[in-house]
Amino acid sequence: MIYLDNAATTRVLPQAAEIARNFMETVYANPASLHQPGLTAELALEEARTSVAKAAGVLPEEIYFCPGGTYANNAALLGIGNLKRKGRIISSAFEHPAVEECLKVLEKTFEIIRLRPVNGQILPEQVESALTPDTVLVSLMQVNNETGAVTDLRKIRQILHRTASSALLHTDAVQGFLKEEPIYSVVDMASFSGHKTHAPKGIGALYLKKGLHLPPFVRGGGQEKGLFSGTSNTPAAAAWGKACRILTPKWREHRSQAEKVCRTFWTGLEALGAKVLSPRLSNPYVLSFAFPGYLGENILHALSAREIYLSTGSACSSRKASTVMKAIGQEAMSRFALRASFSFETTQEEALQTLDSLKDILGSLRKV
Repeated sequence: MIYLDNAATTRVLPQAAEIARNFMETVYANPASLHQPGLTAELALEEARTSVAKAAGVLPEEIYFCPGGTYANNAALLGIGNLKRKGRIISSAFEHPAVEECLKVLEKTFEIIRLRPVNGQILPEQVESALTPDTVLVSLMQVNNETGAVTDLRKIRQILHRTASSALLHTDAVQGFLKEEPIYSVVDMASFSGHKTHAPKGIGALYLKKGLHLPPFVRGGGQEKGLFSGTSNTPAAAAWGKACRILTPKWREHRSQAEKVCRTFWTGLEALGAKVLSPRLSNPYVLSFAFPGYLGENILHALSAREIYLSTGSACSSRKASTVMKAIGQEAMSRFALRASFSFETTQEEALQTLDSLKDILGSLRKV
């Protein structure tokens, strides 16, 4: 099997899976309980928090565990909405649905500015041009989940500082965490997801800069300082912490490997006549492309028959027209678009084998 759908989810590291199993079978106490097993679970939860924080380059007390990136995005955007009530929010036209659906709710009382990408990317100067005195939030994804386009968060922070803007800066970092430089301390809020970084599904985190407080997103027993009530998912958190401890020291090495694979794949695709839809300076873990005239779904199924798996776009919207393709001016390519997404485990040999299979498949498919 060749798995090239890592932007949808990643394989759980064996060491992380072992940790999760141990906590489900042995250290299974509720970390909120006052007895010794509960304390053991609580210490494990805090160790995981420290590991995730270190990977993100922030403080442990700034990490709030939650069930996933969608929860983190909702808590950040709707939380600011509840705090501010009105004003301007700057975002982009190609955010993940976990952000876009929140913006649709907020536009009832806020002015929402959706910046359109320039050459596939949101430029810092676009943010500066859109800033107004009543701007309360800038929310831009760090790495686009379909094209890999990267947002320069550091420059945007510099713009906010230089213009003395009081706007908060949030990023959906689900696709960037452990794949881009960990500069999350420059933003006020960042959303993370464990299953995109070789940990189990059902665990994520919201980074909140120290001193920033949001209203409770889930009410109940007051876990996670009251922001995300509910019994803590200790097995998944502990597994994510283990994955972070393994991956953090090697993230640059892993990125270098992804760059080589992406370069091989990019060059091979163009040789086969593909139109690459990702920007040149995109994150190397995500590559969007199309063979004009050949339906992406047909190619996907033909590859699947050979046990090669990629996607036609975001796994969250694979059955809908791509808003990302529309935003980058490639709506006509939506029917033909495919996304290959890599991990540190993807090899050059797998890339070359996939290219060989694509060559065979294109020779047998009819254009539409």
